[in-house]
Amino acid sequence: MLLAVSLCLMAGYDLPGILFARRRESVPRIGALHIAFTSFCAYALSHVLGAPALSAAAIRLRLYAQWRVPAAGIARIVAISGSMFTFGLLTLLGLLLLLDPVAMPLFGHAVPAWALRAVGAALVFAMALYVAAVGGRTSVVIFRQRLALPGPRLALLQVFYGCADISTACAILYVVLPDTPGLSYAHVLGVYLAAFAAGIFSGLPAGVGVFDSVLLLGLSVYLSPATALGAILLFRVLYFLAPACAAALCYAGNELWTNTRKRKS
Repeated sequence: MLLAVSLCLMAGYDLPGILFARRRESVPRIGALHIAFTSFCAYALSHVLGAPALSAAAIRLRLYAQWRVPAAGIARIVAISGSMFTFGLLTLLGLLLLLDPVAMPLFGHAVPAWALRAVGAALVFAMALYVAAVGGRTSVVIFRQRLALPGPRLALLQVFYGCADISTACAILYVVLPDTPGLSYAHVLGVYLAAFAAGIFSGLPAGVGVFDSVLLLGLSVYLSPATALGAILLFRVLYFLAPACAAALCYAGNELWTNTRKRKS
């Protein structure tokens, strides 16, 4: 059930960007299946190819260009979709530090709770400030370039969608872990946020090595290394490998069909 919800979130990841692009550009009507296909391929493949920001942008550029979306529209889709994960990560991290700082791995018992709550409040305030800032204007000038802003509703959708995506993925990891006294969803979420952030910023495909090491370190207090590693490998198969294989087959099939059609014409 959770995996199905996660796959649906992957397929709808580009919807806020599409709404933003249609508001600012003359974007042609794109079918829901095309949007879901592009969003799923970009999301699933970028996590295993490495440098997800660049690889996802390249996939979106390739596919949306086939649907005749103008370059400016693609840039807006990439900007909105590419920032959602970061906004979700910062929001969840801020809420976790603010509401349950002890659940934060490595720092929960080493740093005073008031200091962690202060950091959490600052992160939540920063996200609230972003939503408020984009609500008062339609564009902003940076380095003499006028950049369009999404508005408060799309900004809230960005934050909410990013939080829903990360929370669901973490729930999958929590389900595959064995029942352990003291290991709550909040603790797993804290470990997961740290591991996923480290894996993404490392630039390695699927954060291999980095993601797993941080998860093992954070879960070592509750589980044996062998038990934790088995659960992590199962999570990788369910969340990373299976969607990536499906996306690779879909993407390859689309490329084959597109090239065949061009040759016939």
